[in-house]
Amino acid sequence: MVSLIEFLKERNIPVDKVEEDKIDCQVILLLSDDELTKYIPIYGDRIAVKDFCKNQGGTGSKSKKKKTLLQKIRKRLHPSSKRNLFKTKKDIDESSSDSDDNPSTSKNIGNDHAAKSERRIELGWLMKEGDRMKQVRGPTGGGTRHLIVDKDTLVSAIKETALKLYFPEGISPRGKIENFVVDIMDFKRQSANLDLSVENIYDRSKMRLLRFYLLTVPKERDNTEQEKNSTTRTKENEDQKSVSQLLRLENHENNSSHSSYNEHTSLNMCSDDEIQFGPVLADIDDIYDSTIPLNDIHTQSDSQPENSYIANDPGIITNSLGIIADGPGLINNEQLFLDPFHSVKIRVHRGNLMIEMMKIFSDPTIMYATFFDVSMILPTGKAEEGVGEGIFRDCLTEFWNEFMDNCCIGNSQKVPTIRHDFQEEQWLSIGRIIFKGWQIANYLPIGLSIIVMENAMYGKFKSDLMENFLCFITEEDKTLFSTALKDYESVDNDELIEALENHSCRSAVTKESITRILLEIAHKEMVQECNFITDAWAKILSQLGQSLSYENLTEIYSKMEPSNRKVTKMLHFSDNLSNLEREVMNHLQRYVRELDKVLLKKFLRFCTGSDLILDGKDTITVEFVVLDGFGRRPIAHTCGRVLRIPRNYENFTIFRSEFNNILNTSVWVMDIV
Repeated sequence: MVSLIEFLKERNIPVDKVEEDKIDCQVILLLSDDELTKYIPIYGDRIAVKDFCKNQGGTGSKSKKKKTLLQKIRKRLHPSSKRNLFKTKKDIDESSSDSDDNPSTSKNIGNDHAAKSERRIELGWLMKEGDRMKQVRGPTGGGTRHLIVDKDTLVSAIKETALKLYFPEGISPRGKIENFVVDIMDFKRQSANLDLSVENIYDRSKMRLLRFYLLTVPKERDNTEQEKNSTTRTKENEDQKSVSQLLRLENHENNSSHSSYNEHTSLNMCSDDEIQFGPVLADIDDIYDSTIPLNDIHTQSDSQPENSYIANDPGIITNSLGIIADGPGLINNEQLFLDPFHSVKIRVHRGNLMIEMMKIFSDPTIMYATFFDVSMILPTGKAEEGVGEGIFRDCLTEFWNEFMDNCCIGNSQKVPTIRHDFQEEQWLSIGRIIFKGWQIANYLPIGLSIIVMENAMYGKFKSDLMENFLCFITEEDKTLFSTALKDYESVDNDELIEALENHSCRSAVTKESITRILLEIAHKEMVQECNFITDAWAKILSQLGQSLSYENLTEIYSKMEPSNRKVTKMLHFSDNLSNLEREVMNHLQRYVRELDKVLLKKFLRFCTGSDLILDGKDTITVEFVVLDGFGRRPIAHTCGRVLRIPRNYENFTIFRSEFNNILNTSVWVMDIV
């Protein structure tokens, strides 16, 4: 084979400098054309030399790269030890020699997951009824749970975990844990050995994914209690027949339409006294008309669906079977579990709503409710006739407005403050209201600082502390501190010291220390001072943190905050409008664009029941009606999010004046939803 030097000499190329700088074929392939010119001045010679070098050394490199690529593909396609079947004898010899040189590479050959310290398992819940074992489904508190556990975890530890998951705080929709004999079953539905580890069972069963079951067997009641309750049970069984028939009907519809359990809170009861709870899939008139009771609100107690619950007085909840519970334990647990739909009916008074809601939500069992049918009582003592999901949104809105005024401090972002009359029980009640508000109505109180919510949901915050602190303090302090952070010399020192003293600052401030001091003050006022509250909320809201990430929470805060542009886009008009209706449409759009932040929230609450933009509820249907004289007024149906406005306004100023008068009214009577 001709060497590089011989090839250069054949082409009469000087080789002294090439030999001096130790230039060979591999180096030439790495040199640029400008660098190669120093050694080979003529362009044609450079091309010939590069081609020569490629033929000399490129074949082996290309072959090696090809071989490496094939090995990677084989490893990806056949990760097990059987991949040797697809190798050549030479490949196997090379791999074996490599493993001899490096003993660590010979370990963990085969299943890459075998070296992991954690394994996946599934948990289910079986309820024994007579001689049968029936699996408890998700809507009734069961369902499949997916866990990642250490491979050395014992079955006994899995049993304890299952009890905590299916019986939080010792209670489930099927009853208290004390009422059952419990056991843990393996994938064959046989009693599992509590001393075995997950890894042992995987090795023995060779299953790809292990599944365990929590088995619960109801304890037998004594004869005295059975005789005592025999009469009550007879009536309960009769009442349950119609409810069970409805449940089977709903389950059949659920299987055919693949809809979620929460969608069945709009159950069609089809009685003579009232029409459906919530909207139905029909035209827009049916959406809000279906929520109007046919009889007076005071006569509906006789026609309530079985096993629904009514809070007749603050802190008292009653069901149609005549069971009443008050005091610390508001709801009788065993009776609440009789309701397959977990529908809770409550009555609260406007003006005292916050305290009454806290009393109602002080019972942990209310966490199992999937629908709240709220009735609002006016200061006159008369019940509003409106019913439906719009009332629950309005109830949440009024609760949080009262809460922000009575229990929080701050400017555009609020932080809850400690009160001597609020102990852990009261803060836990508020945590349950946050949880159920989000679960049922997609409502989160974004008036609370996101720092507070992150601490309650995740145990720590990730949002920018300084940015949120500037929204927490007054506008005057915000302007002063923002200027000091950007240009410290331009701020009046006495004014800055006075502002810092209002926040109990104990340190001398300088240009170098201003950022650190403000962050310390922000942490004290937004994290430390409400730590007792967030710790109490964490017992409830940590469950939300498992389903919502930091990014999800930030996005929710952004989407729910109303703006003039967002609300204007929510307005939906018919395509066929008369000239008169089109003029009123322009009045409405202009009116919404010019609203300040306070009136904008009132307008949104007037139309939807909520002063926030709830997820997935981004349309307000506008219809035009004929109303004259004193009867001319906009009418909102919050359940269907429908706004009906008169079509005859003389000009924009009259339209704005009449709408402002309605929004500035302190109490709106919900006579139609």
